[in-house]
Amino acid sequence: MTLSPVKSIGIIVLSAMALIWSEVYYPIKESLGLDLLRLTYRLYETRASTRKMRLETPKLGPEIEALNSSVGQLADQFATAFTNELYIVVNPNSNRLSLRRGQNVVLEAAISTGKNDTLKFGRQTWVFETPRGIMGVIRKKKDPVWIKPDWAFLEKGESIPSLYSPLRREKGVLGAFLLDLGGGVMIHGTPQENLLGRSVTHGCIRVGYDDLKVLYDSVPVGTKVFIF
Repeated sequence: MTLSPVKSIGIIVLSAMALIWSEVYYPIKESLGLDLLRLTYRLYETRASTRKMRLETPKLGPEIEALNSSVGQLADQFATAFTNELYIVVNPNSNRLSLRRGQNVVLEAAISTGKNDTLKFGRQTWVFETPRGIMGVIRKKKDPVWIKPDWAFLEKGESIPSLYSPLRREKGVLGAFLLDLGGGVMIHGTPQENLLGRSVTHGCIRVGYDDLKVLYDSVPVGTKVFIF
């Protein structure tokens, strides 16, 4: 029986595939413990997903900006709905602070907020972020002295002194004024005003001298602080 050219080529291809399977693929699979076909397919899927994400990523920018804008607007509406008194709004995402009365902006300032980092030492972990929520000014202080916590020494690779050691007291770091929000979170000054607008703090809110003086002179104890 004479086979057609098409059937002959088909038989040759099938024979070659069987030979490759028995002499190449199967021995490699058994010796390495890897399913090369499955691995190749997964690699293809991963690359396809990566290309898709790269194509879609630029499209997400406007959506993210719109979402941030919506959050800001909702926070403003929430704040103004509850008070006609002075209040402070802090946006760690944009590192901006505003002092407001109702819907009127009295002051707007560039600030520095938490760097969203962690420090671990033994069983202790410190999270350096500015907390979100509604807080309040519980006290005000001129020329505050910073009582350095344990992490301030650990960050520099220094040994931790006793609680009452003079090494824990440091002047000038908190600027000329301080508004204490409780829980270790403060609005205070900084000798590094060049870093305002960046997320570099351990959770506190740093403000430049001129803007901080306006806050200190204008804001009474009990003023609400909305951080979103």
